[in-house]
Amino acid sequence: MNKAAALAALSALAPFARAAETNEVTTLERVVVTASPIAKEERFTADGADVTFVGADQTARLTAQDLPTALRHVPGVSVSRYSPIGCYGGAQGGSVYVRGTGESRPGSSLTVFQDGVPAVGSFFSHPLMDLNPIDFAESIEVTKSPRPRTVPNSFTAIDLTTWRQRDEGFSGEADLAYGRFSSLIGSARAGVKEGAFDAAAGASYRYSEGKRDHNTAELRNAFVRFGAELSESDYLTFIYRRAESMVQDPGAKGEPTPVRDQFETDMDSYAVRLDSEREWMKGISLVYVTDGRIRWHKDHISDTNPRSPYGWSKTDWQTWGYRGLYDFLVGDATFTLGLDEMVERGRTRTVNERTGQRTWAPGEKYQFLTSPYAAARYDFHLNDEWTLTPSVGTRYHFMSDLHGEWAPSAAVTLGTEAFGVFASYARAVHYPGLVFRANTAAWDSIEAETMDTFTVGVRAKPCEWLSVHASAFRNEIEDRFDLDAAGQYHNASDLKATGFELTARVTPTDDLAFYAGATYTIAETHPVSRLPEATGVVGASWRFLEYLHLDADVEYSSSMYAYTVRSADPSDLSKVPCFWTANVRLACDLEAFSPLDGEIYVAGENVFNRHYEYFPGYEMPGAMVYVGCKLKF
Repeated sequence: MNKAAALAALSALAPFARAAETNEVTTLERVVVTASPIAKEERFTADGADVTFVGADQTARLTAQDLPTALRHVPGVSVSRYSPIGCYGGAQGGSVYVRGTGESRPGSSLTVFQDGVPAVGSFFSHPLMDLNPIDFAESIEVTKSPRPRTVPNSFTAIDLTTWRQRDEGFSGEADLAYGRFSSLIGSARAGVKEGAFDAAAGASYRYSEGKRDHNTAELRNAFVRFGAELSESDYLTFIYRRAESMVQDPGAKGEPTPVRDQFETDMDSYAVRLDSEREWMKGISLVYVTDGRIRWHKDHISDTNPRSPYGWSKTDWQTWGYRGLYDFLVGDATFTLGLDEMVERGRTRTVNERTGQRTWAPGEKYQFLTSPYAAARYDFHLNDEWTLTPSVGTRYHFMSDLHGEWAPSAAVTLGTEAFGVFASYARAVHYPGLVFRANTAAWDSIEAETMDTFTVGVRAKPCEWLSVHASAFRNEIEDRFDLDAAGQYHNASDLKATGFELTARVTPTDDLAFYAGATYTIAETHPVSRLPEATGVVGASWRFLEYLHLDADVEYSSSMYAYTVRSADPSDLSKVPCFWTANVRLACDLEAFSPLDGEIYVAGENVFNRHYEYFPGYEMPGAMVYVGCKLKF
């Protein structure tokens, strides 16, 4: 699809769109703060997990282009990227890291879900950012600590919830923006609800030539959903998603510009989900299928050998599975039962384009995971205000060809609506991806990597205009996966880190909000990839003169280490210098001068044109400016 065709499609959809409220489809109460794009809600769940929620209005007013930019202000989250649009998934060109987990090495310990469906490149088992667009996400949930309840086979997770039409009738929204480096962003969505039935659809298109030669990116995404309220307690929905991307690698600064290095991905996802909520029972059942592929055109088919010939790396995968989780309420007690079943199938091959010969073709690989879950908690009402809630739970992982592993958790919370303290212990289990079967000499010697996390914290809202959330955590990772000098995967090492997080939100008036967040982490192992010692953000949101809205923020990251692209030595980490950037967005409601509902806006990213990089040798493109218009119907 070219730019003209994409614009025509978006224009055709424009009259049929408008945003809706956040979808509550889980058993966890969700209250998303939308007063400021950098004001998120931090919660410590009853089962002992640190969770942050980001609303659709927040990502829009951050002018976020992808998942890394949407989450760059979440305490404990770091990102990597080197292009205005698109994430080059073949070499850490764009990723999200939560408290140091989620490296782009095959078998990433961070999982991205869409409505509960795992959305990862299954053969290498790491999330690809361009397969997880944020255009149609009405909320994003970041789980920063192990949570066996909802996150099997992973240390941390991100879950995007797809927009749904809830109000009776028809509504929609369309957004179109143009920015520096010929960057074009457009999206449209529409929904209708008639009685017990609802439907929604949307499409988006993003394009940028980038700052450097051979830096073009093009992303196309679409979704369709159909829902039916089977009763007052049951909602059944079908969701289909399509994601396509093409991103070029400009190469490290000072190196020759690549000729071919281009990363293309596409994925189709199908899900049927039943949400139930009764007085005595709440939960979901989900059946899903995903089908994806990667076509990586390379200047050198051997990543670590600059003399190897040009060619292709071709990967195909399919996943299908079932996810179920139900809470049973018996008085002040809650009993939970869950089951996750997942089958992964995939194959990869490397082809010498000059001769047509396959230089690496390990054949088709399969992997099966079964993980039941059980838990219980009880609310002790100490008086009219204070409640004490202890909880315990565990998940067991049955993995094909590897040893099973327990993932227990325990937590206790004590508090009122205005104040609370919490403490928890949880273990996360992560098994290697299919590529380990293809690239591991001693497969029987591999063990799952595990992370044990201890967390304590406090939340306080002493008055209506102030809220604070603080926590301290201790992560202990054993049997981390990595490559050895011979290019074989193995259990490499352990990692221990202690961290502290603090967020504060101040809303002195309905039109003014301030936000600050910071994370400080001390790692006992050095160096550690993608784990900066300190990160922080401060920002404000101000509505003034009735129709104008100003959002501004400053973010900081201390120096950190990152793997060098295509290094022959897996321990070859390079230091990324510390940096700070400032971002601003000014919007004017269309109601100020027209009968239309929406806004026009000007947004600037890195407005002081700071020179910085997330990845060694890949300098960010400098100041970015976007001018756009959003319409609601």
